[in-house]
Amino acid sequence: MPRPSFASLVAWTTILSCGTGCTDETAVGIAGDEVRVDTGTPEARRQYDANVTFALGYEARCPRGPATRPRVLVTGFGRFMSITDNATGRIVSTMVPEAPYPETTPPPAGEVDLPEPQLSVGSRIMTFPGLDGDVEVCAMVLPVYWDLAAVLVAREIEAFQPSFVMMNGVAGSRQPIWLELGAVNAAARLADGSDQLRPFGRDDASRVPLVENAAPEDRARPNLLSWSAAHDAAAAAAEANASKIEEGVRFGDVLQGVVYAGFPRESNTYLCNNITYTTGYVMDRPGRRVRLLRASTRVVGRPNWVDLSLEGDFSNVPRVFVHWPSELASVHREAGADVMKALIGAQLSALAKGDTPTRGDGITPGDGLAGGTFF
Repeated sequence: MPRPSFASLVAWTTILSCGTGCTDETAVGIAGDEVRVDTGTPEARRQYDANVTFALGYEARCPRGPATRPRVLVTGFGRFMSITDNATGRIVSTMVPEAPYPETTPPPAGEVDLPEPQLSVGSRIMTFPGLDGDVEVCAMVLPVYWDLAAVLVAREIEAFQPSFVMMNGVAGSRQPIWLELGAVNAAARLADGSDQLRPFGRDDASRVPLVENAAPEDRARPNLLSWSAAHDAAAAAAEANASKIEEGVRFGDVLQGVVYAGFPRESNTYLCNNITYTTGYVMDRPGRRVRLLRASTRVVGRPNWVDLSLEGDFSNVPRVFVHWPSELASVHREAGADVMKALIGAQLSALAKGDTPTRGDGITPGDGLAGGTFF
């Protein structure tokens, strides 16, 4: 598969366990699409070992307050590939300064790019438009690594027990924000933010499954949201901020409204889709184990996968992924945060009113963002 365009590239107690099966073989290849991460080179294996060790040792960092308060888990991403400054990480950090943007630089080629410095987690009590009372917010700026981001989010979901999960990533420089209606069980075989790790599969496979044992009906999974309320509130906030000028740039020229994005889309099988699909899958299946971060070769004495499950039932908790214009990394972060707050407030307000979120497969996507079939 050719490398996608920039826009297509940028197109949550979790039980993490590594039993005897993780280290029961000497180095041996595992054929087929069952394997998640290609660890076929020494450099890739070193990066893999750093990532899986961090995943296995991660403990949730957001405290949970009184059960009477709504709770929101919101995520953005940090640097990856040529994106040294990620708009979504910057907007999340603007909204929740307790989760400062990770100011890191890539190491020399071939060296391990440690995940810990690229993760930022913080929380605060906030108010949101259209909603009375305080809201607890857990904010995460995540490393852009295959499967690892989803594992970290799942740990926080189990501990924090959010009322709403909002995940975010970047797309084109200037565009509308895309409310992703769903995600697909497919990963493009492209390097992640470390430039060392990529999904493993047959030589002729351009994509491989994210969840190897998912049923055929789960190949394309809708997100869950109060779609009209979230869309209209975000669009109104975008319009209210449209005329603002910062560094000679008009906000409305960068963030050009709000549209629905369909699924499956061939352009959306990178890390944004990875975190969306995996998070939604485990939220809907309490106690169901999913094997992630699986190495293409097992090495004796080292962990070779991560087993993940959520014990709590989060199947009715709304969740969505939003793609944002990448130019907001450098200008209009406050205005971007206003739009994010409006969307969050609308979803929480809908829940408070008893409005039941719906699945995204019943929503018509915008022009040029319709889903299709490519499995």
